Amino acid sequence: MGRVLTLKRLDASRRRIQLIAIVGLVNLAGMAASAELIQRTFPVAANATLLLRSHSGKIKIQGWDQAQIEIKGDRASELVDVSIMGEEQKVVVQTHLTREKLSPDEARVDFEIRVPRQAIVRVESERGTVSVQNVEGSVTVETVSSSVELFRLKGNISARTMDGPIVIRSAEGRVTADSISGDISFAQVNSTELVGTTNAGIIRYEGEFGMDGSYVLNNYSSPIVIVTSNRASFDVTARAVSGSIENNLDIRPIPMGSPLRPSTPGKFLQGRFNGGRSTVKVSSYSGTIKLQGSGTAAASVR
Repeated sequence: MGRVLTLKRLDASRRRIQLIAIVGLVNLAGMAASAELIQRTFPVAANATLLLRSHSGKIKIQGWDQAQIEIKGDRASELVDVSIMGEEQKVVVQTHLTREKLSPDEARVDFEIRVPRQAIVRVESERGTVSVQNVEGSVTVETVSSSVELFRLKGNISARTMDGPIVIRSAEGRVTADSISGDISFAQVNSTELVGTTNAGIIRYEGEFGMDGSYVLNNYSSPIVIVTSNRASFDVTARAVSGSIENNLDIRPIPMGSPLRPSTPGKFLQGRFNGGRSTVKVSSYSGTIKLQGSGTAAASVR
C-alpha cells in the first residue's frame, strides 16, 4: 500500500513539473509575440525631412546614397504603438504609449533608420540613446535623459538635453549644444558659429577652432577643458568668476588697436594664439578653465 501511495505522489509531482514547463513555454511564446519587428521603406526627395518622436529606446540614424528612407524598428511590447506616415518630402515616426506609467523597458522601441545624406533630421526622445551620422542636412535632437552622439555631420546642428551627455565629433556648420546637467564634448568640430552651454556638466573641446569661426563655451560650476594643437589660430577671452584658469598655451597679447583688458592671473585671460583667425570666448562661474596643447598629458577634469 505504501508503495502505491509513493508511486501516485511521484506521478502527481511529474504532472506538476510538466504543467509548469508548459506554462513557461506559453509565457515565452507570449513574450516573443508581444515583441514586433517593424520595417518600412519610403521613396523620398534627396532633402526630405525625417521626424522621429520616441519615448524610450536606442535610435541610430545614418545617411546613405539612396533616395529613400528605410526604417527598422524593434518594439519590446504591445504596450507601445508605432505610427509611421510617409510622403516624398517628409516621413514621420511616432511612438504612443497605450497606458500611463510604463517602465522604460516596457516603453522601449529601438530604431535603425537610413536617410539620404542631404536629408533633414529631427529627433525627440525621452530616454535611451540617439546616434546620427553621415548626414549633410541639418540635424536637431531634443531629449530628456537620452545620450546624444553626432558624428560626421556637415549641416547645422542643434542638440539639447536635460541631463543626458552630448558628444559631437567631426562636424561642420553652425553648432548649438545645450544641457542642464549633462556633459558636452566636441572633437574635431570646425564651425562658423559654435555655442556650448551647460549648467553643471563638463565641457570639453578638442580641435583647432577652424573656419575663422566664433566659439562660445559657458558653464556654471564644472570644468571647461580645451585641448588644441599648434595649427590652431584664434583670439581667446577666458573668464572664471570664482573658479580658476589654468593655461599652458603660448597666448600672446593682442596687438595695439584691438580692445584689451589686463589679464588677471588665474581669473581672466585675453590674448592671441598664432594668427588669431577665429574667436574663442570661455566663461565659468565656479569651475576651472583649462587650456592645453594637444601634446599635454590629459588632466583630470574633476
